[in-house]
Amino acid sequence: MKADLIYQDEKSNKFWSIEVNGSEHTVTFGRIGTNGTSSTKQFADAEAAQKAASKLIASKKKKGYVEMSLQSSGSVRDSETFAGKSIREFKGGFDANTAVKVFAPSYDPETSVPEQLEQLAKSPDIAKLDTLVIGSWAECYENSCEKILDKLIELKGQLSGLRHLFIGDMNMEDCEMSWIIQTDYSDFWAHFQALESFGVRGGQGLILGEINLPNLKNLVVETGGLNGDAIDDICKSKLPNLEHLELWLGTDEYGCTVKVEQLQPILDGKFPNLEYLGLKNYHEQNALAKNLQGAPVLGYIDVLDLSMGVLKDEGAEALYNNETLLNLRHLNCRHHFISDDWMEKLRTKFSGQNINLDDQEDSDDGEWFFVEIGE
Repeated sequence: MKADLIYQDEKSNKFWSIEVNGSEHTVTFGRIGTNGTSSTKQFADAEAAQKAASKLIASKKKKGYVEMSLQSSGSVRDSETFAGKSIREFKGGFDANTAVKVFAPSYDPETSVPEQLEQLAKSPDIAKLDTLVIGSWAECYENSCEKILDKLIELKGQLSGLRHLFIGDMNMEDCEMSWIIQTDYSDFWAHFQALESFGVRGGQGLILGEINLPNLKNLVVETGGLNGDAIDDICKSKLPNLEHLELWLGTDEYGCTVKVEQLQPILDGKFPNLEYLGLKNYHEQNALAKNLQGAPVLGYIDVLDLSMGVLKDEGAEALYNNETLLNLRHLNCRHHFISDDWMEKLRTKFSGQNINLDDQEDSDDGEWFFVEIGE
């Protein structure tokens, strides 16, 4: 077992790592850029060492540490963190050093997210809240989150410190991603001009409109099938400081109408400050791989994420013949249908890019190829 964690905020820039070897584990910690300090502890057996290490890792994550692999790959969120902070449920009070999560069980019409937002806004330290996560809302498979947006706008005076917002943080037990009903955000942006991170999960009923957020650095849209109009809206948006663009394009079986040519403005350099570009879980990944040839965006991004999609040998060959990809720090192709031969070619050529070719999939009888997450 080995874990490498990192913690960064306005005052801290530190790392913490642990490695288990047999019946002992070694912890190393310190300021990023230094060798840090190490200490080794002996246990009765390997099982005890593993158990102790797991507890330490969990404790660090509760304090806001995130995996260094997430940091290096450019991830903005996972199931436990958003915008570099650990997600914690709102229970009448909150810690400003966490991402505060407000939600209602999707099956419980008696519990109201807007009412919980009202309670949150009455907190004495509400001005310190900068990271907010909205989870499930009552009957989110039938009702949109329109009332939640209305309540956020109503409370914008109290939420003046808000910088990072995610709406729709749900797992499969809450609601399948493609059943989440989103809403129209066109008029929302004007009320929260200071946002630096924004994300949504669920593409049904999603209308982004033209986004005008001068400070936005991170935009995440997670869907099983994204409407092409959303791509057009993003390409028309004014996001001069965008650094992280993560789009789960999905499959036509769950509503994806995105054509590869609609992504061309992004590939042509629409957002010149991008460091991470994720065009994920796309059923047309082979065609996208071909369109990447000569794409200006590859000249300045650090990470290209093509994971979770239907990438086959045809697309692998297109990537292999794309010399500009050698400029990347990381190329993520996890979950794919590439043959062993082409995997070996890609690994050899893009070893310097730490290419991720994990989760090689087999088609169903050689006919059906599925994205990792659709429904």
